[in-house]
Amino acid sequence: MKKLLLIALVVFQAAVASADNTMADLFSGKSKLVFLGLDFTQAKYIGKAGFTDAQAIQNQHIVSWNNLIELEPKKFSLQKAFNLKDDQYKSKVEDMVKLNKSVNVEKNLTEDEYSMTEDQVKKSVSKYSLSEKDGIGVVYVVESLNKNAEKLIVWVTFIDLATKKVIHTEKVEGKAGGFGFRNYWAGGVYKINQEIDKSLYKKWSKLFKG
Repeated sequence: MKKLLLIALVVFQAAVASADNTMADLFSGKSKLVFLGLDFTQAKYIGKAGFTDAQAIQNQHIVSWNNLIELEPKKFSLQKAFNLKDDQYKSKVEDMVKLNKSVNVEKNLTEDEYSMTEDQVKKSVSKYSLSEKDGIGVVYVVESLNKNAEKLIVWVTFIDLATKKVIHTEKVEGKAGGFGFRNYWAGGVYKINQEIDKSLYKKWSKLFKG
């Protein structure tokens, strides 16, 4: 019986190991990519004058910023940036929408500068409950919406969906811009996507060659 249990354990560990996805797998086309959306659970809102309705941000805009990723794929999809075929890419933001219900925007309004660490990013990811289990997920862990500097700062974070392990994370800034509050900050997401398309994809593909 003990021998059978040992064999079962070895088989299970081998299956888990084979399920791991790496950044090299993404750039070689072996793993699909799922855009999970934006995580606001550790975000700060810098420049209080720019955030006059905390309840609207919490109950309306955070959901809207995530939903735009699915509702406006021509503008917010990462498929082109990562040179992926239709069957290698999808967006699914519902898990982040649920997660963000726990945020308290009013408590995170500040005039002070703020920065996150890689450990804080990993701590955030460890709390995720993800419905997607296959491939690599990418989530924007939001550090701050900085009205004073007019920019959105996020940690672009790649996760092996099978193990929920962070396989790469990097801080990226996007200049905010657009008509109206929602579009102004959504413009920051768009600029971050453009940065990935224009320069970061090339850098990452060289860094993570298989």
